[in-house]
Amino acid sequence: MADAGGRDTEKDLFGQSGSYRASLSSLHQKEGCPRCGGEIRKESYLGGSIYTCPRCQPI
Repeated sequence: MADAGGRDTEKDLFGQSGSYRASLSSLHQKEGCPRCGGEIRKESYLGGSIYTCPRCQPI
């Protein structure tokens, strides 16, 4: 993510957007997994949220 200049939803001190695009995010939660179409789960993790696909990312 750092090599891409940060997330595409964030800007640096000079107003430049990063080019890292998250594969799974709150935007994908309603659409489903881009790989298998399955449900995206939102879970709490270290004070933030993570989004996972139980089919593509089994624990």
